[in-house]
Amino acid sequence: MIAVAASAAESGADSKTAAFYYGPDIPWPSLAAYDFPVVEPDQADSVPQAYQDDNFYAYVSLGEVLAQRHYFAGLDKAWLLGENPDWGSFILDQSSPALRRYFIDAVIEPLWAQGYRGFFLDTLDSYQLVAKDEAERERQRQGLATLINAIAERHPQAGFIFNRGFELMPLVQARVDAVAAESLYQRWLPDKDQFTAVPEEDRAWLLGQFEQVRERYGVSTIAIDYAPPASRDQARKIASDIAQHNVIPWVTNPALDMMGVGELEILPREVLLVYGGSEERTWELTDAVRYGLMPLQFQGLVPDIRAVDAPMPAGTLAGRYAGIVIWLEDSEVASDGFEDWLAQQKEAGVPILMLGYPAIDPQGPHARDFGFESRNTPASPPQIISQHPDMGFEIPLPKLLELSAPVDNDNATPWLKLRSENQTFTPAATTPWGGYAFQPFLIRSILPGVQGDGMDRWVLNPLSFTREALQLPEMPIPDVTTENGRRLLFAHMDGDGFPSLAEVEGYRGQADALVLLDEILEKFDIPTTISVIEGEVSSEGLYPKMAPELQRIARAMFALPHVEAATHTYSHPFFWYDAQANPGELYGPEGQLRLPLPDYRMDPVREVVGSANYIERELLPPGKKTRMVLWSGDTIPTPEALKAAREGGLLNMNGSDTTITNSQPTWTLVKGIGIPKGDEYQVYAPNQNENIYTNNWTGPFYGFERVIETFKLTETPYRFKPVDIYYHTYIASKNASLESLRRVYQWASEQPYFPLFASDYSRKVLDFNDMVIGRRGDEWWIQGNGQLRTLRLPDGLAFPALAQSSGVAGYREDKPRRYVHLSGANAYWRGQASSDKDSRVPYLQQANGRLTAFSRDGRNLRFSLEALTSLAFSLGNAGGCTLSHQGKTLKPAGREGRLYHYRSAARELNELRLQCPH
Repeated sequence: MIAVAASAAESGADSKTAAFYYGPDIPWPSLAAYDFPVVEPDQADSVPQAYQDDNFYAYVSLGEVLAQRHYFAGLDKAWLLGENPDWGSFILDQSSPALRRYFIDAVIEPLWAQGYRGFFLDTLDSYQLVAKDEAERERQRQGLATLINAIAERHPQAGFIFNRGFELMPLVQARVDAVAAESLYQRWLPDKDQFTAVPEEDRAWLLGQFEQVRERYGVSTIAIDYAPPASRDQARKIASDIAQHNVIPWVTNPALDMMGVGELEILPREVLLVYGGSEERTWELTDAVRYGLMPLQFQGLVPDIRAVDAPMPAGTLAGRYAGIVIWLEDSEVASDGFEDWLAQQKEAGVPILMLGYPAIDPQGPHARDFGFESRNTPASPPQIISQHPDMGFEIPLPKLLELSAPVDNDNATPWLKLRSENQTFTPAATTPWGGYAFQPFLIRSILPGVQGDGMDRWVLNPLSFTREALQLPEMPIPDVTTENGRRLLFAHMDGDGFPSLAEVEGYRGQADALVLLDEILEKFDIPTTISVIEGEVSSEGLYPKMAPELQRIARAMFALPHVEAATHTYSHPFFWYDAQANPGELYGPEGQLRLPLPDYRMDPVREVVGSANYIERELLPPGKKTRMVLWSGDTIPTPEALKAAREGGLLNMNGSDTTITNSQPTWTLVKGIGIPKGDEYQVYAPNQNENIYTNNWTGPFYGFERVIETFKLTETPYRFKPVDIYYHTYIASKNASLESLRRVYQWASEQPYFPLFASDYSRKVLDFNDMVIGRRGDEWWIQGNGQLRTLRLPDGLAFPALAQSSGVAGYREDKPRRYVHLSGANAYWRGQASSDKDSRVPYLQQANGRLTAFSRDGRNLRFSLEALTSLAFSLGNAGGCTLSHQGKTLKPAGREGRLYHYRSAARELNELRLQCPH
């Protein structure tokens, strides 16, 4: 969980945080940011392994039970004292030793085995509904206390949160972490279906109970209040009022199935991306994926991708999802049920963005809810009345305007307003509920009616439009392109053509893999991930006579310190879904499915894990491991293949087509960073290989040099991508293609980048998906797993006030964007005040190596750096300071204003110390 902010601790207020979530699809990463995260355990099989150290509390109803609970059938009827008619539950007789033994075995022990290390005990006062006298009430209290103490004796590490149960505090020896109670400022009355203010006398009584608990027992107190999901500002106000009483707030909806608001508010990053109407063979090729991912992911959002006819997320989406984006490629594909569901989400305040075609029938029952007014198809071509400055972004609006959805919307801010005779039309707009952009005012071909790679253009600016429509707050954005202010650099090779014979002078008739080894890998130390196809290089593969030489070359490659190992599979599936569906077939509807290995039936585990084990066993030097699988063929692996990789301990990469060039300067050719597939995740390659730049290896064979154009166009005006030199083995087979690769390596070697391996990049992408961004007052709170170390700041956010920060090493602002460098997994900071230049606090401005240690003591710094090349780093505000290493003073190699630049031939410097005068 996120570290406690110093300011809260110094004020004497309770700086801990709590969250209660009883809904489905438990958002484990977000909840793990809280000190007291409580979930309904029936909504999950167990606590995920990654979060079992975060001390999740399981909701446990101690005083009563619903018949739906799994343990109800084992209850003796003699243990039931009566019923609670308000909830249809049965009140338990906690004075029964047999019930207490059963409860521990049937309820507590399974929860402990599932990874819960705390219990939120509810219904502690239910016995009062049936206990007829004080003696009976006392027996129930003693029974409850005995049960709690017995649980603590069985599991001494267990923590407890009581829901009320004030009278139990003197009776228990268990570790009570907090006492909670509902409704301090606003409550929910289910019988009246309304929210009402809590009477002052009730609030005063509860505050008195809270104060006694804190003073006598030193435990935290929590108030759970209620507000409508769409009333986020009201929830924030209630949370602030609660916190003034030294009580931890949590304001949520009555079902507790949304991410509510406390002093710490987690800003939702997940976005529901719904696709429909595509004629592509797989959903991975839909417009929502091809075009929709980049604008969302670049702005820090994490897509949850679903078909329009698939089940939608259950529970309340407000607070969990930043918005809903529906990208339809045809009209009339949204069902009535989907429209009903979408209208409910609008009422709950979830921003909605419709793209392509309307997700709501403009003539249907929900049209008025969204402000749509259907119009007749214009009899004459409409004329432009007004257009947003970001319309006509990559291509001018056509002279002849067509409408796929003739609608108007008076309750909107038009991005495009048209008129034809006496009718007006608004085909693109932002609205109070979100926004929409209908074809052809979203993406269109530069040649009307002609489709093809590189032909499409954005009609509107996808970044500004999605940001405005989804009403995204200005917040720090996790960034996978950069570390310590420097753009990432790596290379990776798909093993196709490893046995191909070279046409290169001096190597004719020899394997092109040897050319690559001699002419590229041994001459450039850029970290490169090399893969081979087992079926091509093994002695039992397709080329047994060449196998000894191919294996010798592969071993020499993998022995290089700047090379890491990956598999390019066993039989190189060309079409993953078809090959898996037809395991014994060599050909399918799309063509050849895989390499013709004799007597082989395609199996995802054999393809991925089996080939990785072969490489590790036969080709790697001692101590090296196969780190990755680089997807082959169409690079559209099945969920089963992704699962095989994950369970085999392999990271994965490849897929997508970022190929923007000077001749095709369109953001439609800048793709996303990866896609979820069920419980698995495919990491996309940042850009594409020489096969694309050489027109599917038909020429010109020097074409790969144009990837430098791609690198430059994904650096400005935005750093969309790291630099990834991606190629196949066969690029070394021809003079022209080899020279193009040499020039790309040389160009990249001369840039001030941050070298790392492809596996490190893949880990950053996975961390991107789980990183939590929170806000507590005027502080930003960050929680990740330590792989992704960079946050990009929008122009409207101030840089961190370093003296009051934790986990922040520095920042950089002289590149295309503004970057904050983290020193580890977690951080918090306040923004610099306009009057505070933070001009005397030293900081790391940039480095080409990773921080392995960092601490700040006033103006003094102590840090360690480790790189894959000779170290270079710069410190800001270091004037008058002395940098030393192992007692020796390091002199700066140069200076620019307040920046001091350092160079070292070493690749690792531990315990660097910057000593500054106070």
